[in-house]
Formats: sequence, C-alpha cells, structure tokens
Amino acid sequence: MKIAILGGGSAGQGAAGCLALGGHDVRIYNRIEDFEMIAPVAESGKLKVSGVMEGTAKIQKASSDIETILSGIDCIIVTARAFAHEPIVKGCLPYLEKNATIVIFTGYWAALRLQSLLSEYQRKDITIAETTLLPLISQMVKPGHVKITGVKSKMRITAYPASKTLQVHKKLSSAFPQLFPGKNVLETGLESFNPALHVPIALFNLGQLEKKIDSFEFYCDGVSPRVAKIIDGVDAERMSLIREFDLDLMTVRGMLQDYYETEGDSTYDVLRNCRAMKGYVLPNPFNYVQEDLLYGLVPMASICDLLGFPADTTKSLISSWSIVNSVDYWGEGIKVDKLGIDGMSSKEIVELVMKE
Repeated sequence: MKIAILGGGSAGQGAAGCLALGGHDVRIYNRIEDFEMIAPVAESGKLKVSGVMEGTAKIQKASSDIETILSGIDCIIVTARAFAHEPIVKGCLPYLEKNATIVIFTGYWAALRLQSLLSEYQRKDITIAETTLLPLISQMVKPGHVKITGVKSKMRITAYPASKTLQVHKKLSSAFPQLFPGKNVLETGLESFNPALHVPIALFNLGQLEKKIDSFEFYCDGVSPRVAKIIDGVDAERMSLIREFDLDLMTVRGMLQDYYETEGDSTYDVLRNCRAMKGYVLPNPFNYVQEDLLYGLVPMASICDLLGFPADTTKSLISSWSIVNSVDYWGEGIKVDKLGIDGMSSKEIVELVMKE
C-alpha cells in the first residue's frame, strides 16, 4: 500500500519506519520550515530504525512539496500535532481525489473539529478518521534515525460519520494490525489518556522539568502517589462523560495495562512498572501540555459544562496552566461550539456522530 505520512517528527518517522520495514511504500511530508528533520531521509531515501524494531527502512520520498507526496497515494496519515491538523488538511484539499480518507494519529476531536473546514471548501466527500493515540512510542534520535521503544497492542480507530469506520479500518488493518474499529468519534475523543497524564505530571514537576528538560524521564521521574491521585481525579471526570454517552471505555490505569501489558493495583504502580516508558524523555513536554490543554482538557470540560457534569479537577489544571504560561487556555481552547455540538443533549450528540 502507498502511504503518505504528513508530519516528519518523532511520531511521523516512527510510523514511517514501522510501515516501510513492513513492506509498504511510504512517503513523508514535513513543512519547509522544519525540512531539516527529514533532510537526511530525502537525500538518502533511508531511515534508520532502532529499539524494538531494527533495520534500515526504505522511504520512497521525503519532501516539503505536499502535492508530490500525495500523488498516487492509497492512504493519508497525519502524525503532526493537533495545532497543525487544520493547516495540513487545508493544504491537502486541492490535491485530494474525490472520496479520499485522511486518518489523524492522534485525533484530539479532529473528525468533528475539521468538519467546518471541509464545508468551507465544499469537500464533504472527504472522510476524516482518527485514532485514540499514536500506535507507537518513538523518539527521533537525530534526523534520519528514529528509535521505537514501544508498540501498543490495541488501538481504536473511528470515522465521522460512524458508517465509514469499517471501511477505513479495512484499508489500514494490514499496515497497523493493532487497530480495531470503534463505535463512534466520541470514543476516540474521550479515550485518549494523554491529557490526563501530561498536564498534571508537567505542572507538579515544573521546577524539575525546567532544570533538566532534556533528561527528565517524564513518566517515571514525574509520577508520585500524589501526582497519580490528580491523574485519577481528571480520569473520574472523563469517565462521567463516558458513562453518559454509554461508551465501553476503560480508565487510564486500565488502558495503560491493556496497551503496554503492565501490572499494578494503582495508577502509580502501573506507570512505575511500564517497561515501554522507562527511560523515556518526553520531547518538548511544554508543547504537549499546550496541545493537551487546548485540544484535550478544554473540550472535555466544555462538554461537562454543556451536560451539567462537574469538572473541578480538570478546570483547576486549565486555570493553573493559564497562570503559568499567561495564556487564556479556556478562551483559546476547543469548546463545544467548535465541535459543532453546542446546545445539544447527550442523545442529540450521539445521533450526530452515528448519522449515516
């Protein structure tokens, strides 16, 4: 299968390396401002892969020219961060054939967020699908060399509308066999554990992160029993929405156990015992925090407000980071109006995402 990876950072190069080693025809796009991240791959056509996968992956093309990357492609995967989803998809629209499918790794409500863009450009024929998280844990050792430290055993994928999910899953299942079809995009929007982990861990380790940002083992050094308690508090508010929408989703602790086959009787124990996360230094952690606030915790708290559920822990984290960074995250974040669900009941929201 011919696959275009849009986003040439750690996640994109990890996915590209995994797919190319698996025999797929892979192309990588990165914007011209960050071309140096894929320059060695563009020059040599090769990507070194180490970690739980080893080898030299053959990359058919690496470029900042999105038109050439998209030519003749079977599937488009966006691995860029959430704030880049809209400009990347907008840049694709002139070159996409009718009824194309774009898959966002990780979604952050992308399937709903991007509907207004598709309407604006009269491209409602395009299907937007999303996953809960990235299927791999990967780090870019240097441009042209990616280290894959973990592979999730399961990963949910959904599309908007839900009637397109099985079609998208069938297309991608050979490339990522751990993918399985979900019920609707409410599942992938609410299932991600990134916001519940990144935001409190970074806040309560702010001093340590600022002192040793390039060596701080985020999930191991950053989690204490009390920090884990905050994670559980955010998770409880997330689970209230999950029950309201009648979704069959696990707690953060349950997902960590399921994805990484790790054990423990508490969130703290599970994180400490997770082999895939040992030694992992989260790149640009403050960028992750901004992403998780704007596209993760703000939409979750906004939906809680819409449906009348408390979200005190989540809102406290949003307010705290707004003070730390002098940014009005609540004002700038993705709320129900941008998701196209403002004024709806839980039943109406479910009907929207399940529509034919």
